[in-house]
Amino acid sequence: MTLRTRLLRILVIIILTPVIFLLSCQSKLIYHPRGYDANHLGLLKAAKGERITYQTTQGVQTAFYIPPQDASAAATAPLWLCFSGNGSLALEWLYSTRGWSGNFAYLLIDYPSYGDCAGNPTPSSIRQSSVAAFDALALRLNTTAAAMRARSCVIGHSLGAAAALMAAEDLDLKRGVLISPFTSMTDMGRGMLGWPLCHLNLHRFNNRKHLARISQREGARFTLFHGSTDEVIPVSMGRELAAAHPDVVTYHEIPAAHHNDILGLIEAKIEAEMAALSQACE
Repeated sequence: MTLRTRLLRILVIIILTPVIFLLSCQSKLIYHPRGYDANHLGLLKAAKGERITYQTTQGVQTAFYIPPQDASAAATAPLWLCFSGNGSLALEWLYSTRGWSGNFAYLLIDYPSYGDCAGNPTPSSIRQSSVAAFDALALRLNTTAAAMRARSCVIGHSLGAAAALMAAEDLDLKRGVLISPFTSMTDMGRGMLGWPLCHLNLHRFNNRKHLARISQREGARFTLFHGSTDEVIPVSMGRELAAAHPDVVTYHEIPAAHHNDILGLIEAKIEAEMAALSQACE
């Protein structure tokens, strides 16, 4: 073997090693699924919630329905579809919802492999699960998906903002709250890995695209919160999404808020925006 051939092999190995690593371990870098424990189930019981079980191509999935405090208003209460960040679980929204208006109902949706859900998370499997959860709740409430859409909005934090936008697009919804959203997963990869490795992204969440499509719907309205000191998703991404749709998106930048503490810092602000958006759905 010539020296030139050896050097070429070494060069190929140097180039391919990070490529193979990123392609094989990408899901583990993006998603951080966990299961439930007794504390989570205690929250569900205290909220008088129930499991909504349904099937997708990923297997059996479980979401959670939290009715309004006045059970007789279940057919008309504003319904919020809630989507968590990549290291959180659907039932952890209950730390926030217990302090919010009792007039709201909630559908808390986990991703495949999270909580009590089977399968693997990808943009397509998350989209499928969100739509199936919505349809399963309509069946449980003895109503139609079309009837529920008229009173439904979405809320999501971080990765959950992407899931919320995809659900809104697929379910023909046009109201929501986005907290610490990224522009696209490829952009996130560019910031972490640089070019061209960012284009090895197989999980192509694209909030620019989904928000642009939803913003074309008559009456579309979103509120976007982003922490000024977010150390995970740059605040510039939230600013960009809001600036692209100034007639649709109301932007709030939260001073000194980080990625993981923003929900606790602005619970009251979030509730106020949810109330305003819910009224706009009526």
